[in-house]
Amino acid sequence: MDSACIFTTPPLFVIFSSLFMTCSFLFYRLTQKMRKSRLKKYLRNLVLFVLAITGVVYFNIQYNWPVFHVFRNKNILAPCIIPKFDIEDPQLDRFFWKQVPLKCDTWENLVFIDSNGILHINETAIKRGGYGHVTCKYGKIKLHGDYKVSIEDLTDFKQPEYIDTDFVNVQCVDDGQKQVYNNLHMHVDIKSIKEQRKIGTESQDQLSVYLFGIDSMSRLITERKLRKTMKYLREDLDAYVLKGYTKVADNSFPNLLPVFTGLKAYTKEVPAGIDNIPFIWKNFSSQGYIDHLSEDHPGLASFQGFNAPPVTHYLRPFFMAMEKIVSPRSALNNAYMFVQHRNFLQNNVSPMCFGNQLKHKYVMDYTRRFVETYGSHLKFSFTWINEITHDFINIVELADEEVRDYFKWLKDSGRLDNAMLIFFSDHGPRYSEMQNTAVGRISNLLPLFTMVLPDHVKSRYPHIHRNLKKNIDRLSTHYDFFETMKDILNSDFAEKPAIDPTAIPRGISLFQEIPAARSCKTADISEHYCPCYSSKQISPQDERVRAISHFIVDQINLILDDIPGRCAKLSLDTVERASLVYADMERDEKAESYFSFRSYLWKIEEKTRILVALKTTPGGAQFETTVEYRGKRNIKLLGDINRTNKYGDQAKCIKFEEKFYRLYCLCL
Repeated sequence: MDSACIFTTPPLFVIFSSLFMTCSFLFYRLTQKMRKSRLKKYLRNLVLFVLAITGVVYFNIQYNWPVFHVFRNKNILAPCIIPKFDIEDPQLDRFFWKQVPLKCDTWENLVFIDSNGILHINETAIKRGGYGHVTCKYGKIKLHGDYKVSIEDLTDFKQPEYIDTDFVNVQCVDDGQKQVYNNLHMHVDIKSIKEQRKIGTESQDQLSVYLFGIDSMSRLITERKLRKTMKYLREDLDAYVLKGYTKVADNSFPNLLPVFTGLKAYTKEVPAGIDNIPFIWKNFSSQGYIDHLSEDHPGLASFQGFNAPPVTHYLRPFFMAMEKIVSPRSALNNAYMFVQHRNFLQNNVSPMCFGNQLKHKYVMDYTRRFVETYGSHLKFSFTWINEITHDFINIVELADEEVRDYFKWLKDSGRLDNAMLIFFSDHGPRYSEMQNTAVGRISNLLPLFTMVLPDHVKSRYPHIHRNLKKNIDRLSTHYDFFETMKDILNSDFAEKPAIDPTAIPRGISLFQEIPAARSCKTADISEHYCPCYSSKQISPQDERVRAISHFIVDQINLILDDIPGRCAKLSLDTVERASLVYADMERDEKAESYFSFRSYLWKIEEKTRILVALKTTPGGAQFETTVEYRGKRNIKLLGDINRTNKYGDQAKCIKFEEKFYRLYCLCL
């Protein structure tokens, strides 16, 4: 999650060395054939030629070097105005394209481990593969520290047998002793664990925790690339999708550390040695939860270097064992993935595969087995996918249906009845020229955060639902995530006193209402990561405001057209207030790590955004929304039209399943 893996041009010294060697060779050959009188002339021309070529190469590199502008927010002390922007902004279209599926090997698994942990030979696959008779052995995979793995001595198996470990290497040979299969297999060994410890049971007061994260995913990218997943979360799981969830640091470690500890990275708050860090999964484990960490790409893991596995079920040895079977990752693989990301060479097997499956699927398989195996036992699960998003923003769409289907399985199987699900990320893309656009520089600061709670929690504790709805449009951070998990750990769902707006803490449970007065300063977000907009009051009589107000009322009436004959047609009564909303940011060239001539070509067009609060008639309903204004005939809503006063009995003709319309309807 932390390392930067950018596909760039070769270092200058390599190019210059190659030019020097080539020219030296040519010079040597020429000197063998020339007289001294001509040698001087050729030498001069050769020097000029080398200088010209060097200049062209240097300019080409500096021109094509990626442009990564850094901005700082000049107004981190003011109460945060959560940014609103167009997810489908056409400025960003050139960064997105439809990803062609990646190809893996097509051979079938000759063995499998069933849901009970029994290892079987797959006779059907052997017959289909034309292997005849095969003999198989397995070896347990053992982790030593956090950086070394071994495969124990191979054991013959002919009959199905239980595997008393999570990961094994299986090797099979045919009658001629030729190896026909060498693969890794996983399951979740519950028998051995139950012999060692007691595990609690879920209840309405004690919830399991499922954390599912993907590296480098802003909310904007998630909305555009995981459309099916986000649609399912909103429409079927009634998820809370936070629009003001903000990163607090640059890369993964300092963003994820607050999630799991509430501590600020690289400060004296954090004890020395990763084994001594108080990760919250330790607290869950001590209270009867079984814990699990499923993550790909060990080299990118934010938390690594443990002397012993940090959780009971730990996927890291599985991925480390892959390198004992296939060649380790290389710079060539990175370059190849870059090419495939651009939809070239798609007929070749992708480096993102291990054998016959994309690597991220192993992460999801292990998580699903964990959740299924432990049934109604208390579970703390942390799943994290790195590789498909760390350097690329389009490949992740290949996982859209898989992630959606996993969440659907959780719901359909009843696994969410007594569990909290959080789908989240650490930060937006760190190495994308998208951040040089007006929308990208803001949206990249806003990682994904969605929460799903059981219905019984929302009905028994209505203040939690009410506060979460408000917090969707409040400034929130990874520190708040941690405080929320503490409430789950302690089964603390009780309503608490309102937070004093003059003494706002760094971390606030999302079950509480986050004060509207919260600023980046009080949330401990630096000026480089603060996404908040600034605003300036403008007159309600401004011609732009009048045009926008009539546009908003027209949009409300269009919504009501969906349920004809039941609601009064609304008209504009008064404009309560209006303000110009803008990103008060300036470029911080001193903080930029790269220089490119193209930096001078980038122009960031700041769009005109205006927030309007108005009242309609009849009924006196009050609404507020933000729009993008480009002219009287070119106005675009940025988000929902929010009602700011109670509708009471005005919408009594609207059925429960149509409750969305209650915000706007004055029943006839």
